[in-house]
Amino acid sequence: MNVLMGAESLRPPLTGIGNYTLNLLHEYSRVPDVGATCCFDGHRFLPAADLLAGLDSASAPSGGTRSGVLGYLRRTLRAAPLAYQLKSMVSNTRFKQGAQRCRNFVYHEPNFILRPHDGPSVTTVHDLSFIRHPEFHPAERVAWLSRQLPKTLARADFVITDSEVVRRELISQFNIPSARVRAIYLGADERFMPRSAQQSEAVLAKYGLVHGAYLAYVGTIEPRKGLSILLDAWQRLSADVRRAWPLVIAGAPGWLNADLMARIQVLRAKGEVKFLQFVSAQDLPFIYAGAKTFVFPSLYEGFGLPVLEAMASGVPVICAGGTSMAEFAEDACTLFEAGDAEALTTAISRLLEDSGLHERMVQVGQARASQFSWARCARETLQVYSEAAET
Repeated sequence: MNVLMGAESLRPPLTGIGNYTLNLLHEYSRVPDVGATCCFDGHRFLPAADLLAGLDSASAPSGGTRSGVLGYLRRTLRAAPLAYQLKSMVSNTRFKQGAQRCRNFVYHEPNFILRPHDGPSVTTVHDLSFIRHPEFHPAERVAWLSRQLPKTLARADFVITDSEVVRRELISQFNIPSARVRAIYLGADERFMPRSAQQSEAVLAKYGLVHGAYLAYVGTIEPRKGLSILLDAWQRLSADVRRAWPLVIAGAPGWLNADLMARIQVLRAKGEVKFLQFVSAQDLPFIYAGAKTFVFPSLYEGFGLPVLEAMASGVPVICAGGTSMAEFAEDACTLFEAGDAEALTTAISRLLEDSGLHERMVQVGQARASQFSWARCARETLQVYSEAAET
């Protein structure tokens, strides 16, 4: 089987869709049944092996990085009027010209919107946040996705979602035949594992952190992630608790976050929050493993990969009930009602104060996380490709 993969999401800094694409490509390189794998990065076609060889995500710097600045500029330009349409027109023209030699390839677009392709086509729709929470996205992005996604769904032989939550939403919202939509859970990279204080000391020291002596959030800095709720909950904790377990926030900037960033900087100046900005893939596993508790208060996710990565790292996790995170985690996370800062404060306090509960959540979290892998995700995705090629 030959695969044509959309790879535009692999531009640094890598976020959720980029990591999804990267891990699938790595897994395909290990599968004998996968023949040629060609990638389109928005400008050119190149073999997956060449693309992977040119990537060095593990060495992407943290903090005020060039990648972070470029990411900010890209987001600003993408939010401009007609930006999506113009970018899409140019990119689609390049794709159409180059894809002529890939007609017998199964085309997988891991980033929502399919480009025109003469062969079998599969898309991954990670979430419907632009419908469920349009207030958290630039208006131009909402308008563009609202126009383009129905066309993609009509063109796709199969649609992949990251969870049953999104699968059911997609079927209901767009009246798609359920047999054409598959939920395939993501995986946690093997780098995410429990680590001792000695193993993590060198990396944590770079950030002024001590193993087991902080709470952590990892994710994009934007309103949908529920960071304002986390900060509200954090400030409800006693001063003694906040001093003993400072809140560590790591992530690249996202959409519409000016007020949120201002609030983080105020708390950072007071010494109440440590803001690491974007953390390299090389250091990130140590940030997870060193946390006393991981808090992911996102209001809506397609999957919620940081939750799985933290569970695999041997850290108890708090996330919102009724979400995709609660779906795949089952009883392996402490849940609170989404948007309820007081309930989140209570959940944090319980995990900090109850050592028995803390240890129990570590154990069930690791056990549950062990059931997910990128190899499994790749196998199930390749099965979808096979079915698409037969249609």
